[in-house]
Amino acid sequence: MLFEEAIARFIPSYTREADCAKGESLAMLDYKDELKVKDQALREFWEVNRLAGNPQKVVASPMPRNYRTTSKRRVAMEPGNLQFDRQDSMLEPEEHNAIYQLLFEKLITPAYKPLAYALNWIIIRGTYKYRVVIFNIKKIDASIVRKLKQISEVLQRSPYKVTAAHAYIDTTESAYYLEAKRPTEGLNFKQLYGPREMALDLGHFRLKYPVTGFSQINESQIHNLIKAASRLMGLTKEDHFLDLYCGYGLFSFALGEGAKSVLGVEWEGGSIESAKASAKFLKKNYRFIAGKIDEDFIHMRLPRPVPGESEKILLDPPRKGTEPGVIHALAQRHPKRVVHIFCGTDEIPAALKEWERYGYRVKEALPMDLFPGTPHLETLIALETR
Repeated sequence: MLFEEAIARFIPSYTREADCAKGESLAMLDYKDELKVKDQALREFWEVNRLAGNPQKVVASPMPRNYRTTSKRRVAMEPGNLQFDRQDSMLEPEEHNAIYQLLFEKLITPAYKPLAYALNWIIIRGTYKYRVVIFNIKKIDASIVRKLKQISEVLQRSPYKVTAAHAYIDTTESAYYLEAKRPTEGLNFKQLYGPREMALDLGHFRLKYPVTGFSQINESQIHNLIKAASRLMGLTKEDHFLDLYCGYGLFSFALGEGAKSVLGVEWEGGSIESAKASAKFLKKNYRFIAGKIDEDFIHMRLPRPVPGESEKILLDPPRKGTEPGVIHALAQRHPKRVVHIFCGTDEIPAALKEWERYGYRVKEALPMDLFPGTPHLETLIALETR
């Protein structure tokens, strides 16, 4: 059974017929009812797929609506007609919708026609305090650069705290805008104004990361996510902490103080460089390396575990899950504990069966609502040897 199939069994019929933005099938529900649907659906998903243990109740999001700090709109210019995804989302901050409306009103004018024809996507990223606009374009020349600079001046004068704007050139017109599957050919980056990095303030420290790098879209849940990961990992000064798919080092820095050593790994070089810069600035003796996380990388590139010492692993792969052989290779390191984070619920059954095959059992499964209004969850599963 797929998780969305389980969701569909418990969702009220009126939400299926509601005129919701794409992917926001639960946004019309009262949030208490949405959480009830997700709890019921996850229990059924667990039972039908015969998974070990019982999932905890879904951890609610402090902001169930208007929480998304990343949003996107597809742009397509046909002769005499600008096709612009103008949907108003219940999950995005009101400022996002206002910025898209402002840009649309400019792009439909004859003066901005060269830019309108060049656009693939308009992306907004940032925090609840500031925003960055990224123009994903299929080509660039002097006239387009001129229009980009003009529209950037409009953003700077707007009341929506747009602190930076950039152009991201993708000649392949990829459907992935900034995601991990984006093609590597033909990509370029042009800074229009403002910093090339964004920052996440975690109270006692701040982490910077590239504007094109991955970060959680629900900023309101990050504190709860860190708290849950810290409890499930249970790091001590006897433990070596291996943080896989670490991005710019969110878990490394938030949890690493309790460990004997910290090693973070991420495939994307820009995020790793940000993590290294944060370690230097924060005076942390943490190591970060870049590389595609597959079976060969784990065997050949990762330092071998220290004999007789404890290693604990956290892995937070993309929605599609880990590469074949990764779980087996990690199990061969004999970690004392593993926390496997799933942002795709449908990936859980196969991964857990593989962990069980190599001698690990589920200690706790904690679902978190990082994606309110949608039929998705982020689930942290702690595993230990039998």
